[in-house]
Amino acid sequence: MTVFQVSIRSCLLVLACLLFTCDALGAVVYIKGQKEPIAGFVESADDMSIHLRIRTPDGDELTREILRGEIDLLLQPVSPSRLSQLSPDNPKAYREYAEELVEKTTDPEAVETAKRLFMIAAHLDPKAQGRSALLGMTPLMNDAQGVKQLRAMAYLIDPSHDASLLEGQQQAVATGAALDESLRQEVIKVLQMLRHGERADARQQLQRDEIRSAMRQGTSKITPDECLALVQGLCPGCEQGKIPAYMLQKLVAAELELSTSQATDEVKPQWGFFLDSSFQKPLPVLSLAKAIGFDPRQCVYRDGKWVEPTKK
Repeated sequence: MTVFQVSIRSCLLVLACLLFTCDALGAVVYIKGQKEPIAGFVESADDMSIHLRIRTPDGDELTREILRGEIDLLLQPVSPSRLSQLSPDNPKAYREYAEELVEKTTDPEAVETAKRLFMIAAHLDPKAQGRSALLGMTPLMNDAQGVKQLRAMAYLIDPSHDASLLEGQQQAVATGAALDESLRQEVIKVLQMLRHGERADARQQLQRDEIRSAMRQGTSKITPDECLALVQGLCPGCEQGKIPAYMLQKLVAAELELSTSQATDEVKPQWGFFLDSSFQKPLPVLSLAKAIGFDPRQCVYRDGKWVEPTKK
């Protein structure tokens, strides 16, 4: 196994620390002679009884043993028998069952189990199942950062390293093509507004599709997204209405490019700018959690629990 494969598996182990707090499956139990069902989590089960963990109205938890003979109907969104049939020898089966469970988006238990199965499939066979399994998890994530991390991991696992897997790809850089005169003047006016600190007026103009399109076509020195980041105070050093030196350079270069027939060289921030404290923060780690709460190596479902397969 190569160093790269080892690192991928290590990342998957960390990535697996998603939202799982227990291995138990949710269930709704109808007891014979009782109108109201009992909802909880199946801690363990055998041919004689099930042990159901129940949350009380006070918020406490208790475990109740229910004999099979007392049960009129047992409803489980996730089939324990189906889980018990899954084997590490067939990673594809984990992903296929996960894809079935994804359709039950209104059931939290099905969603959580789908995440687990996707991650197990990616861990067992990163080359064949990794990309599709990780991408299959993206609709189940509750935050944009989680989606980005899954896509980044899918990119690393994908043998072709397909860049389209990554979100937030920058748009193609414009080449400073000729513009209609009226649009050229409007774009220049927007750049001047930004230089003069007239952010509200600039924001209003940048909301127009034709202005953004004209800016992309007419200058390669600054993008509409960069202008919007300046307006919103989201770019490094743009807070509190300030215009950092590197952004001012971009604005001036773009205005000059649009105002003359001569294009200036590509504008880059001066090296001293990166000594600012805002660039000294550590980079985010490619993981969804700091502590492992779910281990994809536990890929065999036995007696209501996920365990590691027995070594042969």
